[in-house]
Amino acid sequence: MTEQTYSDALRRLESIVAELERGGMDLETTLTRFEEGSALLERCQGELKEAEGRLEKLRLEDAEAMVEEAKKE
Repeated sequence: MTEQTYSDALRRLESIVAELERGGMDLETTLTRFEEGSALLERCQGELKEAEGRLEKLRLEDAEAMVEEAKKE
């Protein structure tokens, strides 16, 4: 089984939110969807935090390279 991408997880989360907002589900289905949505939200937030960390590292590396280049001039 292939791993779900961030985009797929986000689309599924949006679908669950829409389903919950519409209502009309029995309690067990509502709880199941809520649990699935909570897990997807946690996963998406984790992936975003990881991406932010990677971007910050790249920014720092770029800044360090610019400082080193400026020192040479």
